[in-house]
Amino acid sequence: MLPDLVQFRDDYKEQMTVESFNLSTDPSAAGDLPVSMIPTQFIYNSDGTPYRPQTFTIGNSFELITNNAGDHILTKHVGSLFYEDLVSIYNDIAGQ
Repeated sequence: MLPDLVQFRDDYKEQMTVESFNLSTDPSAAGDLPVSMIPTQFIYNSDGTPYRPQTFTIGNSFELITNNAGDHILTKHVGSLFYEDLVSIYNDIAGQ
């Protein structure tokens, strides 16, 4: 997954920011984010709101996390995402 993530980040650097952290070497990098497995991705729209898949899904692998009031606060994906997956997510976000 990392080579695909790096290539995607390079190809789309003008359109979006992609950050990654190695929790094996820096376990505190996740801060308060709910990471229970590696790799885990948190996906946001360009305005900082959590991504809500519209036209793109990878099985049932997106978890929409809500707070106690029921507000959607995070979109989490656990498992590998490959270049084509990342492009599809970008296209889904761009079409919203």
